[in-house]
Amino acid sequence: MMKRSLPALATAVLLTGGVAAFACANWPRGTMSSERSAENDANRSYRLSVGDAEIEYTDRGEGEPIFLVHAGVFADWFLPLSDSRELSGFRVIRVRRAGYGSHSPKGHLTLADHARHVRLLAAHLNISRLHYVGHSSSCQIGLELTLAAPALVKSLVLIEPAAGGGFAVPAVEKLAIDPRPGMTAAAAGNFAPAFEAFLKGVAGENIREIIQAKLGKDGYERAIQESGFFFRDEMPAVLESKFGPGEGKRVTQPVLNIQGGAQPTHTVELARQITERTETLLPQTETVVIPGGGHALPLQAPDALGRAIAKFVRQHE
Repeated sequence: MMKRSLPALATAVLLTGGVAAFACANWPRGTMSSERSAENDANRSYRLSVGDAEIEYTDRGEGEPIFLVHAGVFADWFLPLSDSRELSGFRVIRVRRAGYGSHSPKGHLTLADHARHVRLLAAHLNISRLHYVGHSSSCQIGLELTLAAPALVKSLVLIEPAAGGGFAVPAVEKLAIDPRPGMTAAAAGNFAPAFEAFLKGVAGENIREIIQAKLGKDGYERAIQESGFFFRDEMPAVLESKFGPGEGKRVTQPVLNIQGGAQPTHTVELARQITERTETLLPQTETVVIPGGGHALPLQAPDALGRAIAKFVRQHE
């Protein structure tokens, strides 16, 4: 096994994103109920206790259930996608993972724990079959879910899988990003330097503009505050994760791998290697490249992303 330096390990994990242990003031609150609102208001949020933590979700629309499980760093990666008309013919459940809301988890959460939470939510909603959409580290969460509950997962959409765990590739070493100064600042409660260093490394120097264009300035500030959980908990979770050829053989569901076609120069080779690794581990994978975005694709091209997901899901209803 290739030995990896601390900067390289942490750089790999930056592609996972992270979650926060802080409340998001603008995340609308709702009551937990197994009955759905007649309005199916996409902005109405529900809470669900999952034993060791709490998750939140929105639930709107009718049709094949699609679970949008966000990447790390902040929780609103999938907000524009969940609002896209391209998914109007489906029941769309957007999940805010444990660690991102107002209640901190009781202990360390593995990626398998996050997968278990999705499984509990599906049971709570009486959903026996679902289409899973993940981004970055939540792609690995989707694979954990599929291994643990293969009958539940009908298909998998993996958007820009994170280069961590079994998806670690040599190109990560060449990014040459040293996250230690940012990590030190985050440990002292100053998340902004770490937030910016990680996301600029993944999505390019204009990540602030990308986020603010879809989530506003307040959304950008919230995202910074939400990033604390990444440095404390999700980084080790991704490093602990393992998904190799043996696990890949157990995943028989259709898989759609989506990559952005407008990568920053320094991540072009990384994206190519991640696609190659995904197609090697999961030979049934279909790959689609969407122009106009990179690792921040859910914010950069949500409608194009929605069209690709809708087409894939309809093929595997």
